[in-house]
Amino acid sequence: MLQAPLKNIRVLDLSRVFAMPFAGANLADLGAEVIKIDTCQPQFMDTTRTITGPFPDNQPGELWWEQGGTFQNLNRGKRSLTLDLRSEESQKIIKDLVEVCDVVLENFTPRVMARFGLDFESLCANKPDLIMVSNTGYGHSGPWSNFGAMASALEPTHGTGAFMGYMEEGEDGRLVEGEVPNKMGNSYSDFLATWTALGALMAALLRRARTGQGQWIDLAMYQTGTTVIGTGLLDFAFNGRRTLRIGNRHPFWSPHGVYPCQGRDQWVAIAVGSDEEWQAVCRAIGNPELATNPRFNDPIERRQHQEELDQIIGNWTSALTSYQVMNGLQEAGVPAGAVLTAKQALTDPQYLERGFFETVHNPPEVGLRPKGYIGRGWKFSKSEAEIKGPAPRLGEANEYILGELLGLDEARMKAFADDWTIGNLPEGGGAPGTVTLEEQEELGWIAEFEADYLDLLPPV
Repeated sequence: MLQAPLKNIRVLDLSRVFAMPFAGANLADLGAEVIKIDTCQPQFMDTTRTITGPFPDNQPGELWWEQGGTFQNLNRGKRSLTLDLRSEESQKIIKDLVEVCDVVLENFTPRVMARFGLDFESLCANKPDLIMVSNTGYGHSGPWSNFGAMASALEPTHGTGAFMGYMEEGEDGRLVEGEVPNKMGNSYSDFLATWTALGALMAALLRRARTGQGQWIDLAMYQTGTTVIGTGLLDFAFNGRRTLRIGNRHPFWSPHGVYPCQGRDQWVAIAVGSDEEWQAVCRAIGNPELATNPRFNDPIERRQHQEELDQIIGNWTSALTSYQVMNGLQEAGVPAGAVLTAKQALTDPQYLERGFFETVHNPPEVGLRPKGYIGRGWKFSKSEAEIKGPAPRLGEANEYILGELLGLDEARMKAFADDWTIGNLPEGGGAPGTVTLEEQEELGWIAEFEADYLDLLPPV
């Protein structure tokens, strides 16, 4: 029988929103017991519980704080304890709870945890083998250490924005390097921090198994971002050259880009890295003589005439589906991939065959249909790794954690409930407002929506 690799590891998750909550979700997938610190005070709740969504059918239900899709994905498989960190009683409970945990995750700015007496130095005084991840924008040292941060503000500081940009039309009508830096994508820095934290945590757990010693992981998100632009940094350090902002093109490979396909907003990516691959493209599009055309017969010439080349390739791809182009070029030995929409990803046969989307069932009263949530990009052959269940209902583990783990008596727990330190409902909160999908499309907030989306998804 397969066993989860992190069985008997307990994690205290004090984090909010994305990077560390998602790290905690992955630890739960690996078998750890992850305790999320929630709160009954809506103004201090994790915003993914209260406003982020997306909500089923675009409508927050009666239990709106349990239904946000982002919260569900980032907190799957965890337990929930409600506290009010502003109170000394709650801070004491956190310290007591740390003593029965192995790992702490937090993403406050440095001054917050120190003010609460929950910084690593204070916590490890009573728990020497504690492993703690402190995820901040800029780390716990340096002149920027107390700056707040989120992904879109972090990207300029780790340099990726200067590398990202679309080509623009120059004075001669040809495309030239874009002038405006761009962000990379939705919360890309958060994903980098998640993966970095998981790797560091595994190393710390291995070291603790050997030495019995814990340690502090001071994770600066802007540094994780800089790790993805290594080639550009080295090129400037060695040659003084600045990398161009050239969109989907490549500095010297050609053709290299994204091409339109049959259907609305359908595209395919093609990346030709050798003359052999270029000749295979020419045969695939039914124009083998193109390979010997003086404008296209070597990489430099192809790069100089890529606009004309893109037009030729685009005319061919436009008559085919993205999957037809991808499959045909892959069979010919050319790297190509369909640009999948969300719907296509959810129904893609490769994802389905791999079991990447894992079905999660919520309690009926929550009002969420069974859904496929994203899994992990790898599989174990000898260990269990899977989504263990839905995100926890607010305060669902209050009695278990306070009573069983910490041994608090019923009178004390009742006092906590009376002052809303613990509870299962937001104290005085209200459901977030919504904008209809039709209005969102009109406003340009979304590209489009499909009213019959449920009929388009695979059964779960």
